[in-house]
Amino acid sequence: MEGIERCDFIALIVNDIPRAVRFYEETLGLHLRFVQGEKYALFQVGGTKLALQIARSHGPDLPVTVDLVAPRADGVSVLVCCSVKNVDRWCATLRERDVPILREPADYPWGDREFSVRDPDGHVLIFYGPTRERAARSAA
Repeated sequence: MEGIERCDFIALIVNDIPRAVRFYEETLGLHLRFVQGEKYALFQVGGTKLALQIARSHGPDLPVTVDLVAPRADGVSVLVCCSVKNVDRWCATLRERDVPILREPADYPWGDREFSVRDPDGHVLIFYGPTRERAARSAA
């Protein structure tokens, strides 16, 4: 059957590649695969690739130009959600690394415990895992 097989590549438009790379590599601990100067960086997150790139007005060396980028409203247009083993421990780790927490860890009715932060460019990152109740049931 034809159609989408998987979604395994996310690209975020950023304003400053070195600053964004420091956040994603040093603060979040992601595996950096490739950097192209101050234009592009690629991380591997499990089976997913996460790209950071600059949008410019023109240029053949960059696949994303400003005409493809949606204008930014007051809110966000994309949420990047990442699975973690222990939501509360990861939240504490990021807090120790001076990352401001947007929303504190909380359990949600769909069975996940989540918290959120912003990257240096304002993209919202949600970290999730099982609720405390669901984690306790699976450990028993």
